[in-house]
Amino acid sequence: MLIEVMQLEAGFPTYRDVLLFAAAVGWNQDRRVPLNGTGGEGIRIDVLTNPLYSDSLISMIAVNAVSDDPEILDAARLEERIRIFEEYANGGLEYIQEQINTRHQTAALVVLEVVTTALAQEGGIKPMSVDELLGGVKW
Repeated sequence: MLIEVMQLEAGFPTYRDVLLFAAAVGWNQDRRVPLNGTGGEGIRIDVLTNPLYSDSLISMIAVNAVSDDPEILDAARLEERIRIFEEYANGGLEYIQEQINTRHQTAALVVLEVVTTALAQEGGIKPMSVDELLGGVKW
């Protein structure tokens, strides 16, 4: 299974870390793949919510995926946010597996390439002045 391969080869310490990375890759690649027919039962929320930063990524992905519905963050819609996260994680895992298969490289090299490409596309981290940071602020 790809998750175990990524843990062993790419150094992800936990199942959760692989899923968080995969969801970010799925979002970056615009790959949202439903879990229907996979035979799995989905991701348990307790796997994702410890440590607390995990739920922030889940919420950020959901808000951007359903940008016309701010109520997506309502507590009653947690299952919907998890489903959206699962679909992007599934899409990200699918993309990573395709890269491993077509490049004939280890998961570690594919992960490194995915991260390097994402940083290059965004221009990497750029220094900003205080004026740039506060550019749109009106006091």
